[in-house]
Amino acid sequence: MSDMFDYLEWRGDLTFQQVPLNMVDNLLFSCMAYVVLQDIVGGLHNGDTKTIAEAAMEFAALSEEAKNLRDKNDERIFMAMAETVRFGNLHLSYHVHQIDLNTEKQFAAITVSLDDGSHFVAYRGTDYSVVGWKEDFNMTFVSGVPAQLEAVRYLNDVAGRTTGPLYVGGHSKGGNLAIYAAAFCEPDVQERIVSIYNNDGPGFLEDVIASNGYQTICDRIQTYVPQTSFFGLALEHAEEYTVIESTEHFLMQHDPYSWSVKGAEFIYLEEVTPSGKFLDQTVRSWMAELSTEQREQFVDAVYELLAHKDVHTLQDTAKYWLANTGELIHNLRNVDDETGEMMQRTLKLLGQNILRTAAMQVRPKERLKLPRFIQHEKEDNNMR
Repeated sequence: MSDMFDYLEWRGDLTFQQVPLNMVDNLLFSCMAYVVLQDIVGGLHNGDTKTIAEAAMEFAALSEEAKNLRDKNDERIFMAMAETVRFGNLHLSYHVHQIDLNTEKQFAAITVSLDDGSHFVAYRGTDYSVVGWKEDFNMTFVSGVPAQLEAVRYLNDVAGRTTGPLYVGGHSKGGNLAIYAAAFCEPDVQERIVSIYNNDGPGFLEDVIASNGYQTICDRIQTYVPQTSFFGLALEHAEEYTVIESTEHFLMQHDPYSWSVKGAEFIYLEEVTPSGKFLDQTVRSWMAELSTEQREQFVDAVYELLAHKDVHTLQDTAKYWLANTGELIHNLRNVDDETGEMMQRTLKLLGQNILRTAAMQVRPKERLKLPRFIQHEKEDNNMR
């Protein structure tokens, strides 16, 4: 089955002037946003830019620790993009990377200037920092978490420094930030936005859905979810979403590198799977019955689980989750027996599926392919 790497081989020789931005380009930019370019690409108050090829060369020279990779594929896709005509000469600017433990904020974004005069604002999704996951959970009981507010400021700032059409997008939480920023940015900025891409990002509480800003940009939102989406169908979506095929199982379908591509589009399915529907309906039902205070208590309890000293891997999370769901529910106040039982059943189901999914992920590590400019450099050094 084809994926984004295959797309780069097929479409990589055509510029954006020749073929306009499409949904696969959006996902590539959204994945590239996970690459930490903090000391390579200038920030909001620094006008310096780097082409993708230049930034990739500098990034490749960093130590593994300095790269701080979320996923090896993030580096692979970045290097592959750098070698193409379509992406290599595009300019990167306004890179922001913020983690604030006190305000429970994890935020990052970068802007790509396309050769057709438009700009793609890419928001990073959740990284592996615990504070990043905590902020995601906070979205279940409060609108306007720090990263969402920062996303609005960032979009307004970038718009003030650029001209031309704007595209906004991201994967996971990055997709949520893209929609929130587009909904609450300045009206003149909204007018420049062509499309907002949400790649399996969670929805919003009702107050955001009902806002004038969201309603104004709703018809420009393109939301994509895999067939057993859990993250992307969380909370509420007023916009329609498109179901796409993933080659992974259950939670690992959230991995954008598993999404099937055909030409310049994803491979579409008619609807999510029965298990995806069940999780969506079950989680929504008990979340809807919880008060704001109870949601906050639940989030804090789950946060303690993720931050536990014995939890280091996905398997650890699932095992610890399954062993302690009863205690987690017991610690919540003012939850009646029926709601508590429903929550415990759902959490156990989720934990069992996490464990099953984690067991299926034991596979050989992919060898990281070096881009040609590094291979040539090594060959030159060997000849000296």
